[in-house]
Amino acid sequence: KLQEAVRKQLTTVERLRISDDVYDQEDKAVFEMFEEDVERIQSMAKQLDMNAFHQAIDLIVNAKRIFIIANRSAVSVGSFLEFYFDVLLENTELIRNPYGISEKLFRLNEDDVVIGLSFSRYTRNTVEAVSFAKDRGSKVVAITDHMLSPLIPYADVSLCARSDMASFIDSFVAPLSLINA
Repeated sequence: KLQEAVRKQLTTVERLRISDDVYDQEDKAVFEMFEEDVERIQSMAKQLDMNAFHQAIDLIVNAKRIFIIANRSAVSVGSFLEFYFDVLLENTELIRNPYGISEKLFRLNEDDVVIGLSFSRYTRNTVEAVSFAKDRGSKVVAITDHMLSPLIPYADVSLCARSDMASFIDSFVAPLSLINA
């Protein structure tokens, strides 16, 4: 009962810090990664522009069609977003074309919304596709890691969620949390 009471009172970060006393060095590295992911989500939540968030929702809900553009590792986030938007709105398609502008984008117009997903080591083809969408008159929502992202100049609405890690592997915990919201 005491363990249950403590578990309810401690935050996730506090529990992870306590784990320092319990786990060896190898396991400790795993828990440090968990702590960093928790910090990424907290940082995003504190910095989230709620006006931009609501604008993005309005654009998405009122769109005739939604096209999600993602390449490389961002495809995983795009697939997740496509699945749930298509369940809810039945008008969503993921475009993953690392070799230029997809022919599917040639039918874009002002009734459509394009969501560009790209994170550090930004994919040039994603940037070019988002630029193309903007030129076609579509509304563009950028989901990226930083306001200096090359997607930002083409976006009507920008939402940022950190994906950085001290590794060549990206952490999509914060972008996925943003998408869940």
